[in-house]
Amino acid sequence: MQEPKYLNKISGWILTDGKWHPTEEWWHINAIYDLKEEGYPILQSKETKEILKEGDESKIRDHLAALGFIKISRSQIDGIKLNITQLVTLQNLLSLCNPDDEIGILGSNGVLKFIRISRIMKLKNPNALFD
Repeated sequence: MQEPKYLNKISGWILTDGKWHPTEEWWHINAIYDLKEEGYPILQSKETKEILKEGDESKIRDHLAALGFIKISRSQIDGIKLNITQLVTLQNLLSLCNPDDEIGILGSNGVLKFIRISRIMKLKNPNALFD
């Protein structure tokens, strides 16, 4: 199988409102701090600010996933819930990829499962992606 070239270049966050926020690999958490400073509404709660202040990356990841953020990095989708607007954004991002390539899905159970891009492109129900 050929190495999925485009898929490996997708790096960033699908925000809760469905907007794509690209970021360099390994800079995902820094991007969240930038979004908070820019006033992104969902990052302004007291709880979120406290978690970000503590700086524990695993707590930040879990909290952002619970808020509905979707991280894409290294051919992997990381999150726990997806809305229809985010699904459309994800499908648009993956539209240039080979439909036979697989992408890893890391959900709340911590298990990485692989799904063909062609299956994601056919999804109509955003709740079907994460268990």
